[in-house]
Amino acid sequence: MEFQIYIREENKKLPVSEDKLHSISSHAYLLTNMKAKDISLVICDDGFIRRLNKKYRKRDFPTDVLSFSMAEGKGPRIESTVLGDIIISIDTAQRQAENFGETLEREFLILYIHGLLHLLGYSHNNPEEEKIMKRYTSEILSEVL
Repeated sequence: MEFQIYIREENKKLPVSEDKLHSISSHAYLLTNMKAKDISLVICDDGFIRRLNKKYRKRDFPTDVLSFSMAEGKGPRIESTVLGDIIISIDTAQRQAENFGETLEREFLILYIHGLLHLLGYSHNNPEEEKIMKRYTSEILSEVL
């Protein structure tokens, strides 16, 4: 399966191996029967993600993960080799890991999977959709931990 993960560390470092991210992505593509595409991953702090959350979601607070699909938005549709962007706040991930009694690595991987599933077209707008996302998250995570 041929695809790349482009990582931009916006004032924060990647807390997991790139191999695990690639393994997660490969498994997600297989599980969802989706074509493998490149992924952009940004690791940032709360200030950076808060600005994005405010600008694009009209919510003026930091969040843990945002996803921006290349298949959504206004304008003409073009075929892209990039699935989209996943932005993860390492500050929020660290707080959540501590609150949940998890490692930062596990929490980061869960957030990455969550963002990736959104890029693949999954959501959690109702209980049934949320159940599917949770099941896929557990299946994918079990492959790398």
